[in-house]
Amino acid sequence: GPIRILSLAFSKSCISTTRALRRAAVQAFRLGPNAEAAYRFGNTLIKGERCIRPLATSAMSTVYLAESEREGRLVVVKLMHQVPDKSEKSASFDRFLQEYEIIAGIRHPNVVQIYDLGVSDDHAYIAMEYFPAGDLRTRMKRGLQPHEAIDVLRQMAEALRAIHSVGVLHRDLKPGNVMLRPDGTIALIDFGLAKQLELDAEITATGEIFGTPYYMSPEQALGQRLDARSDLYTVGVVLFELFTGERPFPGTDAATVMQRHVAAQPPRPSSLRPDLPEYLDRIVLACLAKRPERRPASAADLYAALTRVAA
Repeated sequence: GPIRILSLAFSKSCISTTRALRRAAVQAFRLGPNAEAAYRFGNTLIKGERCIRPLATSAMSTVYLAESEREGRLVVVKLMHQVPDKSEKSASFDRFLQEYEIIAGIRHPNVVQIYDLGVSDDHAYIAMEYFPAGDLRTRMKRGLQPHEAIDVLRQMAEALRAIHSVGVLHRDLKPGNVMLRPDGTIALIDFGLAKQLELDAEITATGEIFGTPYYMSPEQALGQRLDARSDLYTVGVVLFELFTGERPFPGTDAATVMQRHVAAQPPRPSSLRPDLPEYLDRIVLACLAKRPERRPASAADLYAALTRVAA
């Protein structure tokens, strides 16, 4: 009725006014004496993102906490270290850009939100969702009950179902790439190693190994062609660790760990934690099958199995 129409009009007016005030505040800040320093991430200037502090660094990139002027919220800015070679194709730079293209095309509550991609001072960056609750690795230090672990794995399976449905593998699943929100939901991050299954021009040559050895599938450790069941093997490794607090294939060096993924049989989770029921053993060991055809056929099948367990 008329009251609802007036209410909607008032709401739109308030939103418009808020946006106008935000634009004015941003413009005033940019004219101030401290603007350039606020926009500087190391030696790189990124307009529209105000650097708060660095969070982590690796050989490929540095991750910062920032305030997004456009979004009006805290975000994470991932800044690429390498300047792309203008004369020849840079594989790592292409992987970084591919990370954005893959995630930006997926709209799912269990996949990280991407807000912006840009190149500044010849450095590519991604602005994405910030997770103040931290990652699954940190949460695991406090211990999880079986029902909590199953809930996390169901959400991971849901995310993989969305990712695999558009022809994408993650290839670097691990607790540090599973982020937590305050409401209890999780989101997968760090698709820097993800690969489109139907990509015509392969960025990563066959036989080249990427990923974290503790969470690699046997076929990934051997540098073989992968499909969605490789990610499901990694889910099995994470599930084993969530239930028992141990990894199924420990080792002091990458070569030993990868060899065990290829040839050694995993212990039953219940052998390390006797209170676990047998049906959880069956799910974990099915995911950890050496041959892909003996694992769940898809993330949807794994989700269904975990849902039956949760019920």
